Amino acid sequence: ERLGSRSLLINKGLLNFMPSMTLWWFLLSVCNMAAPPSLNLLGEISLLNSIVSWSWLTMISLSFLSFFSAAYTLYLYAYSQHGKIFSGVYSFSGGNIREYFLLFLHWFPLNLLILKSEVCLFWI
Repeated sequence: ERLGSRSLLINKGLLNFMPSMTLWWFLLSVCNMAAPPSLNLLGEISLLNSIVSWSWLTMISLSFLSFFSAAYTLYLYAYSQHGKIFSGVYSFSGGNIREYFLLFLHWFPLNLLILKSEVCLFWI
């Protein structure tokens, strides 16, 4: 939004442009890869458990899709945050409170709901 483009060539090197947003981009990328603190991990485990009883072949293909999705997310993070910054961007930007609050409101429910589901599974 800040650079006005979705092109990865232009958005490369954002670690130098907005270092504080790199942490949020990493946290959201980790949640997308179904890392342990996120709700996506519980969803993928439940999905794989239900697929096992249906078809082993589908489970293997779903595992490959999950792996390649995580690999692409890691590639997207590394490509957009590292590298030489686009020559059209010269300034450092700290970000607005609105942007940080919006990112927090996207990240927090992903990690809060997993705690609620673990408590529910514990009592069952």
